[in-house]
Amino acid sequence: MKFTPTAWWLGAAALLLTASCDSARNATDDATSDAAVSTSVESTTPADVTFNRDLTQGEYRFQIQSASLDNGQQLTIRTRRGDALVTDPIRMNVQGSVTDAIMGDLNGNGNPELYVITSGSGTGSFGGVEAYEFVERAFRPVQAPPKLSADLAAGYSGQDKYEIRGNRLVRTFPVTSSGTTTAGGDASSTRTVEYTLNKEGMLMPVTTPAGTDNKR
Repeated sequence: MKFTPTAWWLGAAALLLTASCDSARNATDDATSDAAVSTSVESTTPADVTFNRDLTQGEYRFQIQSASLDNGQQLTIRTRRGDALVTDPIRMNVQGSVTDAIMGDLNGNGNPELYVITSGSGTGSFGGVEAYEFVERAFRPVQAPPKLSADLAAGYSGQDKYEIRGNRLVRTFPVTSSGTTTAGGDASSTRTVEYTLNKEGMLMPVTTPAGTDNKR
């Protein structure tokens, strides 16, 4: 069977049209796939977020955010391994403002611990700690440090600062010269209190020395 030139051109045009349709379909499928991926990505940081930090320990990455509320802040913790979420995000309300977040392993069991530092409003800016231990892909609350004993609280004026040194959580705050606990008083020295994490998941002050004063 012989093909005329006209028939040959008509066949070629049909092949080109088919290839064009397939190309357009592939492009549409790719665009739809990309759109589906993009919708699974979490929304960008909202304007009311006041604290945002990523911390890495071992194979895990912890994303800590806090957003303003009428009576404090909402703390959100996301745990990732690579780009994948390991657990559902944790959300809780905290008093005051989140000012810092640090990682540690105070009890030496290999499980990451997250310490979120908060600061109250006002002159004294009395600080606090929200602490959690990451165990088997879940967060276990760590009991906050107990209230300062009478001798350690003498002259306490807020403005707490926290850091981790080795296997201890170290707390430093100014001490007023008058020996009162009036916030914002004339601080003539600072006091350092160190805490360890016991087997029951409680932050406890080191017995000896319980606290150290440093003259300014």
